Formats: sequence, C-alpha cells, structure tokens
Amino acid sequence: MTIHKPVKATIMQDIAREANLTKSSVSMILSGKGKFREQTVRRVQRIAKQLRYVPHAGARSLTQGGSNLIGLLVPNIGEGFTVEIMRGIEERLTDLGYDLVLYNTIGKEDRQEELYHRIASGRKVDGIVVQMFNTSEKQIEEYATHYLPCVVLETETKKLDSVFIDNYDGAFRATKYLIKQGRTRILFVYGSLPSSVMLERLRGHIDALKAARIKPLPELQLAMHYGTKEIRLQNIRVMQAYDLTRPLPFDAIFSAAGDEVAVGMLRDLTEHRYRIPQDVAIIGFDDLPIAGLSVPSLTTVRQPIQEMGATAIDFLISRIKTPGRKPRCKKLKTELVLRGSA
Repeated sequence: MTIHKPVKATIMQDIAREANLTKSSVSMILSGKGKFREQTVRRVQRIAKQLRYVPHAGARSLTQGGSNLIGLLVPNIGEGFTVEIMRGIEERLTDLGYDLVLYNTIGKEDRQEELYHRIASGRKVDGIVVQMFNTSEKQIEEYATHYLPCVVLETETKKLDSVFIDNYDGAFRATKYLIKQGRTRILFVYGSLPSSVMLERLRGHIDALKAARIKPLPELQLAMHYGTKEIRLQNIRVMQAYDLTRPLPFDAIFSAAGDEVAVGMLRDLTEHRYRIPQDVAIIGFDDLPIAGLSVPSLTTVRQPIQEMGATAIDFLISRIKTPGRKPRCKKLKTELVLRGSA
C-alpha cells in the first residue's frame, strides 16, 4: 500500500512570508487586534483566503475556553446505521460534558465537502466526526490540511484519526456460511461504488467464493445507489429487477448494502410465496433493530456501531487536547449473528 505524506497545513508563518510581515503582526490582524493600515489588513485577509487558512481549533479552545460542541457530519440522517452511530456518540459526549451539533448532507455527495469547509471556517465546534462513504483521497487530503480536529468513520486513512470495521472479514465469513449451507448461487447486493467499504465487502465475498471453487458471476452482483431518503426507499424494493413469478437465478442473498435492503428483499420474496430460508437464504449487514423484527428474523453481520461512535469521540477529544500527535486508526471486528433467514 502506498502511504502518501499528509498535505502541509497552512500556518501563520506561510501567510507572514507571503505578506512580508512578522508572524505576530499576521496573528493580530487575523484575530482583529491591533491597529494596521486598511490596505495591509486586506492584503493579509486575501492571502489567508488564497492559502485556505483555517484557525487552529485546538489553540482557539485554549484561548477562548472552547465551545463544548462537537460536530457530526453524516450522509443521511434517515438511515438506521447513522441513527445507531449517533446514539453511541451522544452517550459518550454526555459523559464528557459535550453537546452534539448534527450536519446532514441529505444524500448529496458534493454537499459533504462544502459543509465541511463551512464548519471548519465557522469556528462553532471544537472538533468534528465525519461519516465517510464515497470520500476520495483528494477530499481526505483536503480535510487533513485544516486545523479543525477531525475523526473519520468507515474509511481507513493514515492522514486523519479513523475508526472502521473489518469489512473484508465480515463479508468473507457471511459468504462462507452460506456456502456451508449448500448455497452456490449467491446474489451479492452492494451499495454505491467506488467506495472502500463496498469494495472490501465485495473482495471478501469473491474470495470466499473462490476458496470454495465457485466462479464469481457478474450477473449475481446487484448494484444499488444511496441517495436521498426517497431514492433509498425505492431501492429497498430492488427485487423488482427480477420476475418473482419465475424460478430465480439465485438460491441465497447477501445484502452487503445493509439490513434495511435485506429486509425489503425478504418481504418481497415472502409476498410472492418464497420460503425463507428454504428457497432463498438471506444475510444482511449491520444488525440494526429491524433485523430482529422481520419474519423470519434476519441473519446478519453485526457491526459494533455504537462502539464505533464512542471510539471516534475518544479519539477526537484526545486530538483536541493534543493536536500534534500522529493520527490513530482502529479496526473493529464484526460478528455473524445467526437467526431465522439463513
């Protein structure tokens, strides 16, 4: 794996060099202190904007006492996974005496970067947790240039503190279990690509098939696309892609796209008199509350979602208190929870 060096953050000294001023003068101008010529102030502000300078949130907390607010930037507040993440984060923040500020991209990927820059320059939170899904390396590098303490969820990166699960292992074990049950035509349902999360789950699934000498077939890979809540609800009924009145080309489903999709498919199949798991075995991913409420209850890959949220907060508070330390990564294990659907 190639590890890229973090992009160097813009510091006061960079602006001072460009403006031909001392570092202390630049600091006073940007903080609104001291008396300087209007032309000098405008020049410093212009250079700071060009260099995308954002004040150091950690240092600001020390001088101003901090806001005691932590931001959470999520792609879709309506998703069950996000709700569980919020629960873990809020519980830990309450213990530590912080409050949560929620930012929602409402399923629009381009809105994430826009919101992040607004949050970083707005100075309203002491730090932020970002639930990343389709975030590119370029975006992560952008986030790493800011002084706003940041922890990312679901994406492994060496540039920022990150908390994620072993997606490969979770998918491998789920597929291996279905194969042990005699299933050889497994429909793999995945979310948006490119995504490091889905790519790892797809890789685990394919490797499990190959280990059992089963050829992976493109026609047994069904893509869906995350977006607004309305689009997500439409995608839950992905079984409409198949004629359920005729024999199905698969004998099992592994919904790497999550439990909500798996339960939607389970309901569609039972409505058409397919027996679960006798005719089609189904495994989901996440272990949301909905998994235990379906009939039959859903076998799924359990993510330690609330633990992810709590760990992210621990990392973030540590980052706020010690801004200069190296980024930390934590990979959490999954668990295959056996229920009635497989």
